Parts: sequence; C-alpha cells; structure tokens
Amino acid sequence: MTGIYYLYLRQDDPKKATMRKLERFGLAKRVDIKGVGLKLVLTPYADIFLSREDAVLYEKYGLCVIEGSWNKIDSIKSLKFRIERRLPALLAANPVNYGKIGILSSVEATAAALYIIGYWDTAYALLSKFSWGLNFIKLNENPLNEYSTADRSEIKKIEESYFG
Repeated sequence: MTGIYYLYLRQDDPKKATMRKLERFGLAKRVDIKGVGLKLVLTPYADIFLSREDAVLYEKYGLCVIEGSWNKIDSIKSLKFRIERRLPALLAANPVNYGKIGILSSVEATAAALYIIGYWDTAYALLSKFSWGLNFIKLNENPLNEYSTADRSEIKKIEESYFG
C-alpha cells in the first residue's frame, strides 16, 4: 500500500479521530508539519480539484489528510503545502455529519481521494474499519464514479450536476 499519512491537529475528541483508528490498524501514519514535504495534501482551501491525474503524485509521494475539527476549520487556512488538492463535493456518511455536503471525516476524505485516483480497493479497505464506512461509497457511488473517470477540467461541471 502506498503511503497514507495524516497531520493530527489535536482539535477533536481523540476517540473520534478516524485517522488515529487507521493508524492503529497500520493503515496510516501520523506526520508533523515538517513531515508533509511533497505529499499530496487534501485541504478544502486548495485551488485545484483532485482528479485521476493525481494518481502519479500519490504513487510517488503518498497522500496526507488533515485530521482536525470542522468547527475549527479556519485554523488551517494559513497552512500552505507544496502539493495541495481539494475534493469535489460529496455527502458525508459518518454519524456526526450524515448527509451534509462536504463535511467529511478524515477517513471519508482519504477514501474519496483514493477512489477518485483509481485505488478503489484501498478506499474500501479503509472504510471497512468503520461500521458506517461502506455507506459512504453507497451514498456517493454515482458522483465518485464520474469523478474517477473525469479529467480535472470536467470535475467542476460534474460537481455542479450533483450538488448545484
């Protein structure tokens, strides 16, 4: 498995930190800000959408998500990374934000990114560690499939067709 990393901001209840759970299973590794380096970082503040074209970056450098609280999202606005992407809109399936557009848990964001870049098996493996996890794929199956076959230039149009 290519590297899956997370930057842990200690903003939430540690018991709800989905990436910490993945780390306990040996499926993710915590890094500090200096450890992010050239990793492909998911951030809602990136100007560029993630697309299948980013698979090469994942394969070369790994994927890093930010494990923090949506209630404190502004605290990451000032963080800048060399390679950052944002996910197109998807619905959350986690129990805290079920059905909300874009308010994904870190594992949902990671799985969505992996699915979009063509690593479906890895996405399923991560989500299977959570009782609600596979519902994320079911809830977002159509947009995920379209995002995963689209070029970056088509992502915004697909997003708008599903989420307005």
